Amino acid sequence: MFRQILVPVGDQPGGEAAAHHAFDLTRLLGGQVTLLRVLMEDSADQRAAAERHLEALALGARRSPVQVVLPAGRDVLSAVAGFAAESRADLIVLGVSADGSPANDGLGLLATRLAAVSGVPVHLTVGQRRAHAMVPARWQQLASVTAPTGGCESTRPEGGC
Repeated sequence: MFRQILVPVGDQPGGEAAAHHAFDLTRLLGGQVTLLRVLMEDSADQRAAAERHLEALALGARRSPVQVVLPAGRDVLSAVAGFAAESRADLIVLGVSADGSPANDGLGLLATRLAAVSGVPVHLTVGQRRAHAMVPARWQQLASVTAPTGGCESTRPEGGC
């Protein structure tokens, strides 16, 4: 299905949620996530900050994502579409802010144009992740039953020591 998931991130508020959503998808479906940052200006400071940002986002992944920083020189749309083609991305994930930020309008327009130019489906996800949103209920139940409580290490469903 979606074996190569591309997550272009920048300074938008939903970037972190987009990365974690892609990590959740690959946990369920398999595949590889690529985190992509397109620089607006190609300076050593900007590149170092972008690499630190991608490394921080990658901490949430069970399997290390590919991390790519592209130099300035092209507009973001062309850079992301070109990279999606080169990397054979099956899905592009973008994050939008949950607060109705004006930046969402720009991301919506970018998503529409990106889908048209690249031919790759673009998935928008909201910037606030729900805890354990992708964890099946039976695993959440198991975790609550086996979690130590007040020094008691009982695994009995009725609790107690």
